[in-house]
Amino acid sequence: MAVDHKKFTAIIFITPGIFLNLIRVMHKIRGIKFSIFFPGYILFWLLTIQVVSAQDQTRHIDSLLKKANDLYSQNQAIGINTAKQAYLIAVKSKISSRQIKSLNLLAEFYWELHDYVNASSYAQQGLLVAQNSRIDSLTGDSWVLNGLIDFDKSDYALAISKYEKAIGFYEKDKLSNRLAITYQNLGICEKHISRFELANFYYFKAAEIFLKLKNGTSLSHTYNSIGLCFLSLSNYSKSFDNIGYAYKEFNKVDSAIIYLSKSIDLYKRVKDSSLQVSPLQNLGSSWRIKGDLKKANRYILRSLNIAGVYKMQEEIANGNLDLAQIYYALGKYKDALAYANITINMAQKLGLPELLMDDFAILSDIYKKERNYQQALLYDTKKNNLKDSLFSVAKNRAIEELDFKYQTSQKVKDIKALNLKDKLQQKIVKQQRISIIALVIGAFLLLALFIIVYNNFRIKNKANQRIQTLLQDMHHRVKNNLQILASLFTMQIDNLSDESTKNTLRENEARLTSMNLIHNKLYLDNTTTKIEMNDYLTKLLNHIKDSFGGDRQREISLRIEVSNIMLEADKAVAIGLIANELATNAFKYAFTDKGGEIHLGLKLIEKSKLLLTLCDNGMGLKEENKDKAPSFGLKLVNLMARQLNSTLVIKSNPGVFYQMEISI
Repeated sequence: MAVDHKKFTAIIFITPGIFLNLIRVMHKIRGIKFSIFFPGYILFWLLTIQVVSAQDQTRHIDSLLKKANDLYSQNQAIGINTAKQAYLIAVKSKISSRQIKSLNLLAEFYWELHDYVNASSYAQQGLLVAQNSRIDSLTGDSWVLNGLIDFDKSDYALAISKYEKAIGFYEKDKLSNRLAITYQNLGICEKHISRFELANFYYFKAAEIFLKLKNGTSLSHTYNSIGLCFLSLSNYSKSFDNIGYAYKEFNKVDSAIIYLSKSIDLYKRVKDSSLQVSPLQNLGSSWRIKGDLKKANRYILRSLNIAGVYKMQEEIANGNLDLAQIYYALGKYKDALAYANITINMAQKLGLPELLMDDFAILSDIYKKERNYQQALLYDTKKNNLKDSLFSVAKNRAIEELDFKYQTSQKVKDIKALNLKDKLQQKIVKQQRISIIALVIGAFLLLALFIIVYNNFRIKNKANQRIQTLLQDMHHRVKNNLQILASLFTMQIDNLSDESTKNTLRENEARLTSMNLIHNKLYLDNTTTKIEMNDYLTKLLNHIKDSFGGDRQREISLRIEVSNIMLEADKAVAIGLIANELATNAFKYAFTDKGGEIHLGLKLIEKSKLLLTLCDNGMGLKEENKDKAPSFGLKLVNLMARQLNSTLVIKSNPGVFYQMEISI
């Protein structure tokens, strides 16, 4: 690379003059000797040369890239060679951003020449450097370029996946114009595979950004693409219906009303009037949200008339719920109640739990307005029970997915660990080379290094103090939030009469307590991350016993034998959750009115292995319960056991005996 000799002459001659004059002034004022400043001057001089040189190289590379662009239009070969020259200088100078720009420009040149082999090669290299450098904007550009190449090769699915990745990086850097162009590219891909509605979805997102940027040319092109997609759709009315529904869901009611009205007008031309039911109900809901209840009522009644003719049971149920909501808003609670009751019967027959839950909610609101708080509480409870039921199904599914993700994540972690090890070895070799060079000039830089270390120490000390303050504030907030959650559980338990529901809440409150105890110990003693298990498990089991209350629980005694063991917080939490679930089961099911004893043991059986046992002298497992599917609590215990690389052993008669060997 050509060096600007004028700049380096200025650095070599002017900078020393300024520095020496400063030394003379200091010598006159305080009598400071020149020898003290000399090492610092050397360091300052070297750093100045390095900074100016890097800036000069960056400007030179940018100039070459601009020149390559200009030359390419006249002579493609010369333009490509100039871009390659810029890339080699960027590699030699270790300027990552210019390496990426050079590689992307080369990929773009070969893409325009339809040489997809070279284009793909350079685009992939650019993407790899961008990802390693963590430059979001350039990473997004590299993904887009790879997508363009795949698009030209008619691999639209692969192009879509790469455009979607680019969007994530552009959103991080808030690059609106590039984001809009990428949405346009996605729309073009979807249009080519005849998914016109999805194409319009992306075109609308691009149009929204172009409108904000006041980019009239791009906006007009986008609207033209949207129009072409509508022309390609055989069912115009369905498209307007879907767009209108989307606007309603995003609370853009005015836009929803426009598209839904267009949809209804187009459906009127079709003999099958049942197609009008969905847009009519959506239009009625939109007018209700907007506040025009008369229009809302009119459209819902029209939809019900048509649905009745075609015996569309689900639509009739939805329409009655809409009417209940409209009459509730009008203050006509008797009419609202009548339509809500119709919805209940139909939703139960058709098996529509989400609709039933919405209906319970409106019934609760109606009875509150009529001051019939008993009925309001009844339907509110039904709504919450149904919500909990739906949540339980989703929760069980989530546990299975969590187990699968855990197994997968372990493999990913192993791969990352190997990659990290390679990188660390490379860094060690590099640092050793730097250390050898540093030893040669170390004598001259000793004073400067001492000053830098001292300043770094002061900065880090301030930063550590700031971190400690923030950690204390965070711990305090977590502690408050956990206490609030525990109080909410306690209040709900006190206010409920159903023993099954109260037991469920007690179990959740106990799980929260097991984590809360860990947090309190870490919060009170921030010098360690380990938990003393005897104290922790003793407090946990006594809390479980107190939470059940009653005379029968007082007759149940606890025998806790835990060795003097300190464990890391993650293992302590897992063991605490296991002990919580097993002890809770014992309190609930193990004993008759006579009471009994629960024994918890945790001891070291080998140098790095623990034995956890929990048993009771109760009635044991019933024969009819042995073949049943495990409860949520036992599923959680087995999940925690897998996390600890262990297995739960269960024995029965007399009582129930649980045992688990845990490696530490």
